[in-house]
Amino acid sequence: MKNFLRTCTIALALVLPAFSVGASSGKGQQPHARAFEVPGHDPIGKPGDGSSIDRTIEISIRETESGYMLFEPDAIQIESGSVVQFSIRNTGALDHEFFLGSFDEVAKHQQWMREHPDMQHDSANSVSIPSGQNADLIWEFSDVTNLEFACLIPGHREAGMWGVIIVHDHLAPKSEG
Repeated sequence: MKNFLRTCTIALALVLPAFSVGASSGKGQQPHARAFEVPGHDPIGKPGDGSSIDRTIEISIRETESGYMLFEPDAIQIESGSVVQFSIRNTGALDHEFFLGSFDEVAKHQQWMREHPDMQHDSANSVSIPSGQNADLIWEFSDVTNLEFACLIPGHREAGMWGVIIVHDHLAPKSEG
């Protein structure tokens, strides 16, 4: 009996610390739970309040006959410090989402969605867009970085629903003419 208790105690001492890895950092927890506010998180900016929008970017969601699901455009350049309103229009037959995050956060959230496909979103860096509907997301891009946006409903990203955002501290001036 003593050996059994000793073995169980040692096993617990070895196993329990593995469950607490990342518990205080916010990483490894639900990746959609306002990760942009977690200290030490990859800088992605913060929700904009809508009082001063510098730029509106229209994004269309479409589905092709061959099974692809696409954001158009799928590559966007934004100047650091800008407040951007994304106006997303879902012209497809399926419901979709627009999730904005670092590449690491998107990968973690994608895995989370596979394990919790019926999860409802309530985070400021994502919106759900039902078929035939529009949605807006306002975001302040305060850091020079590269980000990803994606639809993380299981199977959608794999069908092509992702894009990149490059946040610069300088952009070439627009040519006249």
